[in-house]
Amino acid sequence: MQYYLLLLSLFGLILLSVLIYQMYLFMVTDARYKLHKRFGRFPYTDILRRYFPLYEKLPKELQRRLKACILTFIREKEFIGKGIKIDTTKKVLIAANACLLTIGHDRCEYKHVKSIFLYPEAVFKKEKIQHGWIVTEQNQILLGEAWQGGEVVLSWKDLVAGDLNPTDGKNVGLHEFAHQLDMEDGVADGTPPLPLKLYSRWSQIMSQEYKKLQKELKHHHKGFLDPYAATNEAEFFAVATEYFFEKPKKLQKEEPELYNLLKEYYNLDPASWN
Repeated sequence: MQYYLLLLSLFGLILLSVLIYQMYLFMVTDARYKLHKRFGRFPYTDILRRYFPLYEKLPKELQRRLKACILTFIREKEFIGKGIKIDTTKKVLIAANACLLTIGHDRCEYKHVKSIFLYPEAVFKKEKIQHGWIVTEQNQILLGEAWQGGEVVLSWKDLVAGDLNPTDGKNVGLHEFAHQLDMEDGVADGTPPLPLKLYSRWSQIMSQEYKKLQKELKHHHKGFLDPYAATNEAEFFAVATEYFFEKPKKLQKEEPELYNLLKEYYNLDPASWN
């Protein structure tokens, strides 16, 4: 008898947890709907046109999704200025970089991202380098960083510079939020959570392209991607993401398998925009 009562209690707790979670999802969705309804017309289009040229390249439907996601991102995330004042322009531009990566699936969530720390410019970070028994400290210039705890660090100067030049393949905002997508499964390994059917092909193509770049650099040949992509698999994915959005036609021509893989993952086709 006690066994069945225990099972019944356990079932009740599970059911209650599911109901609470469903109520939470309803409240979040309802809040987002009211937010979008309240604004009606997106109030920050001028900011996007001035600071985020990629916006103008998007098809109308993707522009609509981007604007809706920006409002959600701004509302749900914490923006912390480190020696710089946080204003609407900064929030909108940061959100635009983050949301561009998710609009292909019409989703706005970075559930694990909590805070964005914004510095006026690049900062120096001390890094310990070990050579055998000898450990030395070196100053590393930090344009941005993504942490597994859900924080993103960005340099405002470099964020703006990257966004205003949308064809050079260098964009710290896209780079760091690609890292956050990668870490949604708790590991920064260059493989974000994927549909089951995509894992095998992802592993094959990413490994193949990563090793090819390392081999090219080893023989002093300049690869198509920035050499920083050869640091590790996580950086390869982040750099490839920058090229996918900023040099899509060149990436499609030089590395068609890589381009098509990212096209399927992001459910976007930047090479076809404008």
